[in-house]
Amino acid sequence: MPRSIAARFHAFRQRRTGSVDLLFAMLARGAGVLLALAANGLIARLLGPEKFGLYMTLLSVALVGGGLAAYGLGPVLIREIAAASSGSWGDVLRSTGAWALRFSAGLSVLVMVLVLAWLALGPGVPTSSWKERILTVSIIPLLAAVILVAGMLSGMSQVARSQSIGTILKNGVLLIGVALLFVFRADRPTDVLLVQVISFGLAVLIALFWIRRSILQPNGFSGIWLLPSIQPEKVRILRRAAGHFFAGSLAALILGRLDVVIVNAIAGPTQAGLFGVGARLGQVAMIAGLVWSAWLQPRIARQLRLGQGAALKRSLRIGIAGSAGMAGILVALGWWFAPKLMLLMGGGFSGAVWPFRWLLLGGFEIGRAHV
Repeated sequence: MPRSIAARFHAFRQRRTGSVDLLFAMLARGAGVLLALAANGLIARLLGPEKFGLYMTLLSVALVGGGLAAYGLGPVLIREIAAASSGSWGDVLRSTGAWALRFSAGLSVLVMVLVLAWLALGPGVPTSSWKERILTVSIIPLLAAVILVAGMLSGMSQVARSQSIGTILKNGVLLIGVALLFVFRADRPTDVLLVQVISFGLAVLIALFWIRRSILQPNGFSGIWLLPSIQPEKVRILRRAAGHFFAGSLAALILGRLDVVIVNAIAGPTQAGLFGVGARLGQVAMIAGLVWSAWLQPRIARQLRLGQGAALKRSLRIGIAGSAGMAGILVALGWWFAPKLMLLMGGGFSGAVWPFRWLLLGGFEIGRAHV
């Protein structure tokens, strides 16, 4: 009997911890959205529709490149770390984590070269300076790093911190930087892209600090690039798993990021600016799916390892119902307040109301697909 009571108490503590972590993850995402709205509002007012269209086109290219360089490695890290005991997290990070960082770094270099060549010589490219092109490709490895370190933190069940990297931390630095640009009237896309690079870089550094403090070994990341490779068979398994995760997210990545680039190629930077405002704000509908997905992944990995079939089914039911309900509320609010949101972007963006509304529905479906 005492053993049964202890087991029930342990299960209660796990559910309570999971609920608290989910709550803080939602708060982190919500705060990040507010920071992103404020930052994008200042950027739109600072640049105007045409320059904003160029900026959004270059940023979208960088975000697609970063997603390609991450190659589904984030979910793999979540699975591998979550399946291990907390005492062996350092070993997993120095083996699987080190391999993922090296593999992503190689992909980043390849993607950077391809993007730079396209921006310089390719068809349908936006008119940009070399400074803008260099800053654009600089975002690619930084975004890939953000995805990987977020996966590491999520695998250690630090979902709130994993969600705050690309939301509160990154968008907070972006808002401060853009506010300074607004004060000094630095209205070039180059300046805003530079602030983006700084915001991604600082977010990665803070995340690495959190990871270092979370593992038992104090030197968990020392010499990480000098360690011998893990077993070839293990590498093949990890690459295969990353490929499956990547294939599942590729369509969402292309549909959610390349749309601004296509609009710019067809209709020019001004129309891309109007569409880009709607696209950036429309991503609010994806928040619910992203938060619930980040919360579910480590728990699913752990429940599969322990053979907890009933708990796994319960987690999936809660995740699907919770993400759909929250996303529906966000879409309804965004649809209703669309005209007022566009007024915050400044003059010339009233034409983005209906693109924003339709993109909200698309973001709703993409968010559900993540779960």
